[in-house]
Amino acid sequence: MYPEVFSWGVVHVRTYGLLLAVAFLVGTWLALREARRLGLDEDHLVTVILVTLVASILGARALYVLEHIADYRQSWGSVLAVWQGGLTLYGGIVGGTVAGLWTARRLRLPMWTVADALAPSVALGTTFGRVGCFLNGCCYGRPTRMPWGVTYPPDTFPGLEFGDAPIHPAQLYFALSGLMLFLVLWTIRRHVRTPGVLFWLFVILFSAIRFVLDFTRAYEPTAVIGQLGAAPVTESQAISIAMVLFGVLMTMRLRRAAAA
Repeated sequence: MYPEVFSWGVVHVRTYGLLLAVAFLVGTWLALREARRLGLDEDHLVTVILVTLVASILGARALYVLEHIADYRQSWGSVLAVWQGGLTLYGGIVGGTVAGLWTARRLRLPMWTVADALAPSVALGTTFGRVGCFLNGCCYGRPTRMPWGVTYPPDTFPGLEFGDAPIHPAQLYFALSGLMLFLVLWTIRRHVRTPGVLFWLFVILFSAIRFVLDFTRAYEPTAVIGQLGAAPVTESQAISIAMVLFGVLMTMRLRRAAAA
């Protein structure tokens, strides 16, 4: 017997919202602790956090809409209806990073030090977010024979696609990896001397983990761009590879600049 994830409708939506609120508050508290340790202006850092949050949501929505542009050609009014679901994580990371760095620079904060201060909070935030996805029934996994597979009720998205077949709790895999990544970053943050390296280490590790875990996640057929053996490779995994390579290049650039 596989465990069933019960669908509580609006209760799940409220729980998801509560988890995101907790993630924001805990992440802000941790970032302000880092701000004091690193000698950053706390008021200005809060401004950076708020701008980053809004830009992350808009970026995640923008990438999702671009990936599903055909679905919105007849209803452009729903493009900004984020409460209906539809966010792509990498769009949020890119949008939040660009806006956060720009805001830090405008406020005359050392932008790479700010990025390092926020990196552990972002990692922890992915944990809360993925638990919310698990309860909400989105970002679900593929069918599995593993004993920890879960089933969803028939009125949910995974239930409609896979029926009562057990599927990977892919969201919980991502949540656990986010927690482990947070612990790694929080442990080593005092030992990383070059500003920006901790942030790009987060990007590299997160993207590498995402590439592997995406083999357990269900995607639309249009998201598949190739095969790796018998396993389909998705657009998200291609972006993951690009993010790893870009993170490595940025780390090398920052270290060379610091050594010059």
